[in-house]
Amino acid sequence: MPIQKGGEEGSIAIAQFKEIIENRPESIYLVDVRDKDEYEMGHFKMAVNIPVDELEEKVEALPTDKPIVFVCATGARSGESYFMLQDMRPELKKVFYLEAECSYKKDGSYVIKKTE
Repeated sequence: MPIQKGGEEGSIAIAQFKEIIENRPESIYLVDVRDKDEYEMGHFKMAVNIPVDELEEKVEALPTDKPIVFVCATGARSGESYFMLQDMRPELKKVFYLEAECSYKKDGSYVIKKTE
């Protein structure tokens, strides 16, 4: 299933993102680019933590077999990660980020709100 683009360049539609993480999380590679301490306070259950300042050194290890989606708390660091990947691995075409405000709890629950 193709990824529906959100309002900003490189972003994923919020409604589709919610549907994916609730029904088929294995269909994407989800990267939480927040700092480790933020990640440990709560995150999407299937998310891999690669803080944005470590992404450059780990960029070659990212998978090529499924879409990559970056998340953070506001869309700022995930957007930065998206653009970094455009520069460093332009051959990766299925790269997106979530342009939204996200809050996470330790129990795996979360709230996603459109950025105002």
